[in-house]
Amino acid sequence: MTQFEDRIRRMAREAMAEIGRDESEISDIVEPPGADYCVISFNDPDIKPIEVSKPLGAGESQEQDELRRALQYRFGT
Repeated sequence: MTQFEDRIRRMAREAMAEIGRDESEISDIVEPPGADYCVISFNDPDIKPIEVSKPLGAGESQEQDELRRALQYRFGT
């Protein structure tokens, strides 16, 4: 597991709690080999995966905000 993948896993768990969702709804978070993004997939096949790009100089709080917004959009909350 890369540092980026580990950070996205942690931030996704935190963001799910912040939007009132159970982190167990996430089935996997993977950084494909050679990729500059992670893919968050969900247990519900009707919920499309989210791709999270590696930041270009963004701080962790900005990454957390972007991830939270993406999850809110995906779950319609």
